[in-house]
Amino acid sequence: MDFAITMNKQFYLIFIALAFSMNVWADCDFDDFPIMDEMKVQSVLDDANYNNRPMMVRSFLADASYLEVVAHYHKVWDERYDDTAFGIWHQVTTITDDCMMTVQIAAQHAPTSSGRLIISNPPQGSPQAKLGEGVLAPADTRVVSDLITNDGSKQGRTTMLTSAESAHSVAAFYLSEMQSKGWHLQRNFMEGSAHALVFRDGLDISNIVILPTGDNKTQILINEVITQ
Repeated sequence: MDFAITMNKQFYLIFIALAFSMNVWADCDFDDFPIMDEMKVQSVLDDANYNNRPMMVRSFLADASYLEVVAHYHKVWDERYDDTAFGIWHQVTTITDDCMMTVQIAAQHAPTSSGRLIISNPPQGSPQAKLGEGVLAPADTRVVSDLITNDGSKQGRTTMLTSAESAHSVAAFYLSEMQSKGWHLQRNFMEGSAHALVFRDGLDISNIVILPTGDNKTQILINEVITQ
């Protein structure tokens, strides 16, 4: 098979960040996604929002090799696709008038294959709500990514941020602000250079990991599960 990976991992992440920060105009669902006959598909995320963009994710197992799956989507999307590399994954992405679709498949040599199907709305030019709106963070913090999921009575949110403040200052901020808002500190520990804080408020839980990045910045990962 003759194909080229046209974007490296860093460029692809920038592409996704730009695409997922745009406005949503149309609704997409998996009825629009061309699924191979050889695929067995299972739901992963039905109601998720990544960087203010609704998206849905399915996992698949296919009685077809990695190369056969890639060739299938090259043919179906007929020169209207990008091949990208993301870690161990080979991704084939297309954008239609209504949807952006990505096949994410493990690049392996085997008679069967596995991966994910991702569908969301195509990028539009109008700005949307502020990224990471409502997330507790120090004043100088920049939101890198924000994923919101809904699973029945529970809402999950995973947010990655970066701050110019030291890890010590960031930890002090969360210890003070979270407890002032009624959260109870359950755990406070170090794991290597990472500082982890675990808070609870009734059935709600918030895990905060604070990590110095070596470039005078601090990375913050917040994972919350709220019972509605």
